[in-house]
Amino acid sequence: MIDDKSKRVIIAAADVFLRYGYARTTMGDIAKATGISRPALYILFPGKEQIFEAATMFLAKQRLEEIRSAVSSCQGLEAKLITAFEMLLVRVFELQQSAPDARDMDDLAFPVVRDIYAMFVDFFAKVIDDGDPRPLAPSSQIARGLLFGLRGLREVAQCADDYSDMIGLHISLVCTGGLGSRS
Repeated sequence: MIDDKSKRVIIAAADVFLRYGYARTTMGDIAKATGISRPALYILFPGKEQIFEAATMFLAKQRLEEIRSAVSSCQGLEAKLITAFEMLLVRVFELQQSAPDARDMDDLAFPVVRDIYAMFVDFFAKVIDDGDPRPLAPSSQIARGLLFGLRGLREVAQCADDYSDMIGLHISLVCTGGLGSRS
């Protein structure tokens, strides 16, 4: 369980990392945003990397809960997947368009980002299992392929609406042709 002071640091640090990215953010920036001294910050976290990990995971878990809530009101596998992938990936795309330094928060070179993607693969696999208990391939493989395939589409997206359209089309194609149950 995270104490209130650490949580305050994590929330403030998340905002700083989103604005400046990992490389440009300093412990001084985080201390200033939190309203505590640098020595007090070092008592809570031994370094910038640990704060980055905590802040990035905090944001991801927050997003996952929002997605979980939205998906629970959707009917059908296709609608659930489109909603979930758009909420995750289009939001990241928009963030990176408005704050290019925010790319660090989605950089797979960071172990915490890979852990976050694994967490989302598990979530998407559960959505697939709940929507189609007999998919053509293991749900974790389908979820992983969709997540990283759709993530790659942002490289050619012209804007958030274009990216959203591509996600919707891809999910529709997969749901109508690739996720059908085995005979």
